[in-house]
Amino acid sequence: MFHLDHLCLGVPDLDEGVRRVREETGLAYYDGGAFAAGIANTIFPLGGDVYLEVEAVTAPAAEREAAVAWFDRVVAGGDRWMFWSLRADTLDELAEVAQRLGGEVARVPGRVQPDGTQRIITTAPGPGRALDTCWRRGLPNWFYREDPATNPDRGAAENGERAAAVTRLEIGADADELREHIGAETFDRLPLTVVSGPPGVHAVTVRTASGREVTLRRDPADL
Repeated sequence: MFHLDHLCLGVPDLDEGVRRVREETGLAYYDGGAFAAGIANTIFPLGGDVYLEVEAVTAPAAEREAAVAWFDRVVAGGDRWMFWSLRADTLDELAEVAQRLGGEVARVPGRVQPDGTQRIITTAPGPGRALDTCWRRGLPNWFYREDPATNPDRGAAENGERAAAVTRLEIGADADELREHIGAETFDRLPLTVVSGPPGVHAVTVRTASGREVTLRRDPADL
């Protein structure tokens, strides 16, 4: 059994993308930091150890690495959902996922936070495989967090209302393939709604601390 971990929304410009999400939802957020490849993000906690990361390429054009060229391409027409991810409770569970998908458990450098500390990401099926094995088919990859207290959902957010829980997640995917990919128990427990259309996230609805329900809807990225 796995848990919803996070969603990634790619935007052409980080400040403008964050402003749009904030205006549409009223949700609180905080500066997440930047990755070495030249991508920065802002974190919107969604409650229940789930979070939304809004990401954009922020490095100057002349300094951008080839590895982020695909990101620039898919957000050229506007905000796009990039992927969604689940979380395993143990490393053994993560290893089983990696083996099943023909990948590996990888520990790679993550984002450098505003305080200068760098997160280490533990993920499966590993770099270079999530895109082809999971995201292009609307399927999630997996993460593991050794210390739950460091989950980005628990960060101090401001400039809006705190979200309490994800109540609906609309995913474009083959329902049978998705159920097999994440397991029947996880499929039945998560607030998933499989919708028609291109593969990937289509919308997320969250309940706020005051009981409001807000929905953020975008097109999935063409990966």
